[in-house]
Amino acid sequence: MGHQADQNQSGVGAPGGESRAAAGRPLTASVTAPMTVADLPLLDGLWAPVWLHDGGRGRMVWGNRAALELWNAASLADFQARDFGSQPEGAPQAEGEAAAGRWTFYPKGRPVTAWVRRSGMALPDGRLGILHEAQLAAPLADPGHGGTDTEALDRERAMLQSLIDSMPDIVFFKDVNGTYLKVNRAMLDYAGRPPLGLTDHRLFDAETAVRRRRTDQIAMQKGFSRSEEWFVHPDGRRVLMETAKAVCLDRSGKMLGVVGIARDITERRQTEKQLLRQHALLQGIIDTIPDAVFFKDRDGVLRKANRAFASWTGRPVEQLIGLDSHELWPPEMADGIRAGDASVYAEDQPRRNEEAIPLPDGATIWVEILKAPIRDAGNELLGLVGVGRDITLRKAAEEDLRRSEAEKDHLANHDALTGLPNRRLLFDRLDVALARSRRSGRPLALLFIDLDGFKAVNDRMGHDCGDEVLRIAAARIAGCLRRSDTVARVGGDEFTVVLEDVASAADAGGVAGKIVEAVALPIPVQGKTAAIGASVGIALFPSDGVDARSLLVAADGAMYRAKQAGRGTHIFYKDVRHRDLD
Repeated sequence: MGHQADQNQSGVGAPGGESRAAAGRPLTASVTAPMTVADLPLLDGLWAPVWLHDGGRGRMVWGNRAALELWNAASLADFQARDFGSQPEGAPQAEGEAAAGRWTFYPKGRPVTAWVRRSGMALPDGRLGILHEAQLAAPLADPGHGGTDTEALDRERAMLQSLIDSMPDIVFFKDVNGTYLKVNRAMLDYAGRPPLGLTDHRLFDAETAVRRRRTDQIAMQKGFSRSEEWFVHPDGRRVLMETAKAVCLDRSGKMLGVVGIARDITERRQTEKQLLRQHALLQGIIDTIPDAVFFKDRDGVLRKANRAFASWTGRPVEQLIGLDSHELWPPEMADGIRAGDASVYAEDQPRRNEEAIPLPDGATIWVEILKAPIRDAGNELLGLVGVGRDITLRKAAEEDLRRSEAEKDHLANHDALTGLPNRRLLFDRLDVALARSRRSGRPLALLFIDLDGFKAVNDRMGHDCGDEVLRIAAARIAGCLRRSDTVARVGGDEFTVVLEDVASAADAGGVAGKIVEAVALPIPVQGKTAAIGASVGIALFPSDGVDARSLLVAADGAMYRAKQAGRGTHIFYKDVRHRDLD
């Protein structure tokens, strides 16, 4: 730090030649172990210059107003911006280690000698910084003003008093016996009467006096003390004061007393309590909501959640705060959540979606989540808020309803016994098939099948066996067809088959022949054997009919002729028509 200060031992200009004999004698509490970087602003009102230097980077970390004046710095920012170089030799190498020596400074261009104590202090990033405190000797005469040393000292004292009087915080100095020797105007207002020459026992009640004397002693023993206490101001207000005290030593190390700075933190504490109450109230409200409620910042980090949300994860709310989606959910699910969040921000409007969430017990629930961007009063985007509702029961009810509707539709269009399409569905499919045939020009065949001998089986073996015979016969008929063909039950023992894209009448006859053969095979049922047959009538589109009903009439007529012809055979309607003409 060779910009404007010279170090020497006994006034000899030998850089780094500090007096090690003075090491270990604290000048104020700012150099003791209890002091941290966060505590330094409390020393801003001290008249003793105090500053913290980062030797590794050659920069000043902090300095109080007295230090800025000593170093001719216009502001703290100016002070921190300068390059002061590395630490000189002999600097402390560890936290709590100390060294001291005489330095010469040049405030306003004139030399001032000071006894400077240096001690190691941990910086916020863990590196070692060096804390300095200067005890100034009597100021030299100001050549520009032609004054004496005494006049200069008076001016310095007047400046110091003006400085501390301008401070809103209370500043005071007490000797080792607790007598007030120096105070600012804020202290006068606080005490209610001039405190100079008095002790706390003369100014305040016994309990308060004992408590303050105790913190004085702690500061003189340990170098620094901090306390908070409620106090009734002379105007009747009840205020909370935060007080920091530091031991004050002369340049020889002799203890002079304690210097203190006190600040009214009533409003701050009330604000903190109000925020805590509001936080507790908000948490209580959202915890009573059965839906999951959460808030994430713009980085996707969870900042607030209620118990319902926590129950999805199986962890307490306190363990969730500060985690992102990939720390809460499986990777694939977390990626989907991130993408959904990005859509909320991109669209800048609420977004609703449904997600399946795995629970800690292995079960899975369906949730409906509404996410919306949230902004502060200045319209700055803070993140997003989400509300999630368990819709597992609703999803199950919807699925049951879909199945019920599907079952109703199936029952309305299918035969209850065989499961085949009924007459209603047959006409729907036949109309569609005819429309396709008209467009393509390819022929279509309709087969009308009646089971031969079924009534006798039903009468002899009973209705249960008869129903089983019908089911087996229906399955055998379906087994002779393509997947694109349609077989329907249109009566008790009557079936129809729609064959699309038949190449010729012979192809339709071949299918009919297979059906006749398949149905004629013995049918084992309930330990017995049933024997039935099939008579099949065949109508072709468009030669035998141009619509569904005319085709069905033609195929039915052909089936009756097949029965008349001896049963167990198939006949085309065109053959029936030709015979009628004959």
